[in-house]
Amino acid sequence: MQKDNNEVLLSSSNRQQNIHPTTFLGTELFKVGMNPDPKPALYLSLDRLTVIADYDTRKFDYNYFEWLREPFMREAGDGLQIVEESKFADVPPEQVAYIEKPKFLEDKIRIDFNPNHGLDSEGGAWLIKFLSKLPNKHYSRCDIAFDIVNIPEVENYRVWQFGGKKRIYYGRGGAFETGYYGSSSSGKQIRFYNKKIEQKERHKKVVNHVSWWRLELQLRGKTIDKYPDVVRKMLESFYIPAYELEENQQTSNKLFRLQHDPDYYGKLSNSAKAKTRALLKKCNKHNRVALALADLFVKQFDRLEDEIYSTLNKFDIDAEEIIIL
Repeated sequence: MQKDNNEVLLSSSNRQQNIHPTTFLGTELFKVGMNPDPKPALYLSLDRLTVIADYDTRKFDYNYFEWLREPFMREAGDGLQIVEESKFADVPPEQVAYIEKPKFLEDKIRIDFNPNHGLDSEGGAWLIKFLSKLPNKHYSRCDIAFDIVNIPEVENYRVWQFGGKKRIYYGRGGAFETGYYGSSSSGKQIRFYNKKIEQKERHKKVVNHVSWWRLELQLRGKTIDKYPDVVRKMLESFYIPAYELEENQQTSNKLFRLQHDPDYYGKLSNSAKAKTRALLKKCNKHNRVALALADLFVKQFDRLEDEIYSTLNKFDIDAEEIIIL
């Protein structure tokens, strides 16, 4: 029987499991109900676009406080958030876009926005009008999101990158909830977090899934058509060290420690860290989910690329990438 083109077959040591990747562009994924949906699935979405445009720095400084008078504007970090208020009083507003002056640059403005979320709100309407008037707009980067649904094993995956910033957050019971890997200015930042908990705590939504994790990748490259290679390279660091498959007990113990003690690596000497990085590269790995995500991105890339260019054309944004930190 011929498999559906969107089906990815993942195998483990003693069983096979079908994970059906589905295009997830601008739609709601969560379901509210009593009985969990157990079917495993992978979804790919365009999460955010970054645009750089010409804008007089003195004018920005003046308009900053004028914009803050709008009910949908909030100060955030070094810039401003455009937000959409929730209909529930105890639920925080959702970010529609972020606006700031790029550091160390004159007469430029940077805008991050999700083309699939919030543009039909009051703040979204303001943003559309504002974007349409900006001159010399250039595409800078995009963020994509993989939603990993009903595959509980992925909670043990980590991003094994070294030499950059890393922030890890745990829940009240000590379980891993969120990891940030790399800096936002590096062009290679990865965020991995428990989306089911985030939906419940931030949005008061009870999600009808056994598990729901999200992996977000920040993509930069010379051209958009290089993104499949960029994504594949980034996903190579997303796995579980298979310490139980190692024949050497000392090696197995070290990999176990790395997996379960997040402070262990930082306490090692420089020479021990180098040996540890080499060990992680050559060790056995559980990475079937990462391989499926890479396959999904390749299969859905044409559709994602079309959405990126459609958005750029809509706002008359030059598709030639410009790298500005």
